[in-house]
Amino acid sequence: MDKIDVDPKAIDRLNEVDNRRKNNKIFCHHCKVETKQTVLFEKGEIITPEVVLFDEQGKRKESVWTIEARIWKISECMGCEEINLNVYMRHSPFEDDTLIHHFPTKDFRPFPMWITHLNKDFTELLSEIYFSLNAGNIRLPLMGARTLLDMFIVDKIGDTGTFKNKLQKLVDEKYITNSSRELLDLALEYGNATIHRGYQPTKEEINGVLDIIENILHAEALTDKTKELRKSVPKNK
Repeated sequence: MDKIDVDPKAIDRLNEVDNRRKNNKIFCHHCKVETKQTVLFEKGEIITPEVVLFDEQGKRKESVWTIEARIWKISECMGCEEINLNVYMRHSPFEDDTLIHHFPTKDFRPFPMWITHLNKDFTELLSEIYFSLNAGNIRLPLMGARTLLDMFIVDKIGDTGTFKNKLQKLVDEKYITNSSRELLDLALEYGNATIHRGYQPTKEEINGVLDIIENILHAEALTDKTKELRKSVPKNK
């Protein structure tokens, strides 16, 4: 039987990676730091994903198949005693596993509770926008933000005239200021570019657009909240 030469450096590398995988210090998504954890469940599965390659024009050119492992790990933090779920992708025994999903997830943009003081239709659409954004989508939240802007305008002044005329009417009727009109016009341009021209905004851009729209809606929510508080003010005896 022929002797097989084994690279000592490769063995060392395998051992290093394996030791890191067995380390019970895992990032806790509740404590927001690495903590010692008890692994309650761990299982791997072999998958063969198709990798699609595209040419310079964005058209499908060819596809190849790869062999990878998906590792599921459920652990309990020894500090807060909360449960963490981590899903890793293992491409090679010589490489560290790549975290591809975890629960609880870290919200890209936290859900603001003040929106519950808005009209039910606004609250529901804003919730969908946040859920979509925190799931990793970019275009859909921006399309939703554009729809939200439409809803606000129609609710205030009706559906008449061009969009720019509607914004000016909002200013004339003192629903927004001139500076707010300019910001909303910018938010509209981003929405139109995404819907009609296939533009893919960055996370910073979608955050900026939501900042603009939320600024308007927050004032609306405060107005409604003020009306509620006035009703509950104790009367003079």
